[in-house]
Order: sequence, then C-alpha cells, then structure tokens
Amino acid sequence: MNAPRSTQELAALFDLPAPERYTLFLTEVLEHGQVWTLCAEDGFVAFSDEDDTDCFPFWPAAELAAALADDDWADCRPEALALDIFMERWLPGMDRDERLVSVFAAPDGSGMVVDPLELLADLEAAQRARD
Repeated sequence: MNAPRSTQELAALFDLPAPERYTLFLTEVLEHGQVWTLCAEDGFVAFSDEDDTDCFPFWPAAELAAALADDDWADCRPEALALDIFMERWLPGMDRDERLVSVFAAPDGSGMVVDPLELLADLEAAQRARD
C-alpha cells in the first residue's frame, strides 16, 4: 500500500463482500499502524444506523476514506489515527458512549457495523496471530 491505488483497484476493493473488506481492514491497519476516518471543520464524521445509534466509519487507507468524502461529507478530509491510540482509547471510549464502528464502508453504503469491543478483540487476535 505504499503507492496510491488506481481507481480500478479502489473499485475492486469496494466491490469485495463486506466480511472480506473487514478482514482486509484488520490486516492493513496492523501492517501500517493506523486507521483512517473523515474529519470536517467541526469534528469527525458519524452517521446513525437504523436504531438511531451513532456509527463512526474507519478505513485502512487515506484514499479509501477519501472515496467517501462526497455528498454530505464533501467538506471532509481523511485523517489518520495511530492504531495503538485507536485500540487503547477510541474503541473503549466508543463502547462507553454506546457508539458503533463502521468498518471499511463502501460508496454504496455497504459495510460491517460492529461493536467497538468486538473490533478491538478482532484486532488483538489478529495482532497475536502476526506475532
């Protein structure tokens, strides 16, 4: 992921089924030590799910986050978060605040929405498997 991905490569990634994108997310964020979200002038983006629960989206690369910076999020830019801070502070904090995580959402709205502690457990398991 050192070189920017082509439009065709991005489209192919977004076309993967959501569970495959989730697995790719785990692999890439562990490899690069960061996650990406979108940030506007007034803070990080979020949306509400069908139960009116706040969901915060995260992607494994800047260009994947940027692909969703349109329409309602047109004023947003990709913002990196260090993986250790994401795991130590963000995910436990999101759990405390009863928020959810949208992992590797695609422009068509598909993606996996998970409990933050579930994502934390999956990241820790993937980290152990790598070590």
